[in-house]
Amino acid sequence: MNLSVHTERVKTVAVTASLATWLVVTAAAQLPDTRFDSLLWCGKRRIPTPNWRFFGPNPGVKDSHLLYRDVTDGKPGEWKEIPITRDRPWYALAWNARNRSPKALFDAVQGIRARAAAAGSEMGPVVWSPGYVLLSRYIQHHLPHTDGATHSQFLLMHSYLAAPENREIEPFFVSEEIALPTAGTPRPETLPTAA
Repeated sequence: MNLSVHTERVKTVAVTASLATWLVVTAAAQLPDTRFDSLLWCGKRRIPTPNWRFFGPNPGVKDSHLLYRDVTDGKPGEWKEIPITRDRPWYALAWNARNRSPKALFDAVQGIRARAAAAGSEMGPVVWSPGYVLLSRYIQHHLPHTDGATHSQFLLMHSYLAAPENREIEPFFVSEEIALPTAGTPRPETLPTAA
């Protein structure tokens, strides 16, 4: 056997084994259970693996909810929930193009939550936030409304399990009444700018 062919095979096996080992160690490092983390240390040095623990160290334990209601003749109607997430098809691990709209709604809700917490009782900073504008436009132009409704309003809530079979509901933001466009009003194409 030619020495160069043998050397190439040894190199290929060594590189393949190294990459496979690194892949397994990286996968083990992403597990929520940290018992494998000690394997990443060789003396005082840590094996360089990426850390993609998306839900750690503080995992999300609350579900977000977006509700809206129409106001007709000055009287508010019933709250209706807008689903933020959808069931995913089996191929969503590789291709999930329909996730953009739910992701935009989720990000808008999270942005409003952060802005509302920072602003306290002031509505101004929240009303001009991108998330608020996005939700307002979405409710105005993409959701069904009650006949005769002149305004709409949205509510943001969290829910979480406080104990088995005990779901706590925590409202954290109610919007102003948002004027609905009349039949002849064109849809706006640009976002408003702060004064």
